[in-house]
Amino acid sequence: MKVRRRNILILGIVGGALIIFIALFGAINQDNAPVFNLVLFAGLIVVTMFYAYYSMETADAAREQAEASVKMAEEMREQRIMTSRPVIIQKAVPLQFIDEDTGTSDNFQIYNAGNGPAIELEILLLDKDKKLLAGQRETFLQAGDAIKDFYPAGLGEHVNSDCYLLCRYQSIQSIGTKPSWYQTWLPFKPVKSKSKDYIYIRSGELEFEEVFEKRSF
Repeated sequence: MKVRRRNILILGIVGGALIIFIALFGAINQDNAPVFNLVLFAGLIVVTMFYAYYSMETADAAREQAEASVKMAEEMREQRIMTSRPVIIQKAVPLQFIDEDTGTSDNFQIYNAGNGPAIELEILLLDKDKKLLAGQRETFLQAGDAIKDFYPAGLGEHVNSDCYLLCRYQSIQSIGTKPSWYQTWLPFKPVKSKSKDYIYIRSGELEFEEVFEKRSF
């Protein structure tokens, strides 16, 4: 692109020099003035076209450079967000005792495995229709903070049914920009033990999402 613009500029300069030469030569040879005037006029048109094309090429190059700069800035911002964003993980952990109130032998542990703090963390227990069963809120969870325990309640009515533990939260990077909510979904089933009268949790695979609207449950 730069080579092509340079060649166009050189051709324009050469053309301009030729026009000046023709104009001077025509001024000296008055007998052939009409012919020289015609050649001079045609040369001016050609040079004008060269410079117009060169201006368009320069404008296109400037626009492409500006777009590339904007794209690079966006990529750097995305990379900064990804390297500093929180990542909330939840998992089911067997208890050493049976919770007499819930009859459950497992609880959930939640921790931040990312590099940045999670703010406005909500821990939501949902049934198969994603209706709220229980919830807990943490204003701030820094990476490396102590693990948070969440004790499920009301699972006795949802044995062998699909349930979800949803953690949704924001990053500090989200402040001042378009609101973005990170979500970690853990699907699971409450299962009743065959040998003992208690409920344990059979976990599925974690799913990660990012949404721009906060849904009500």
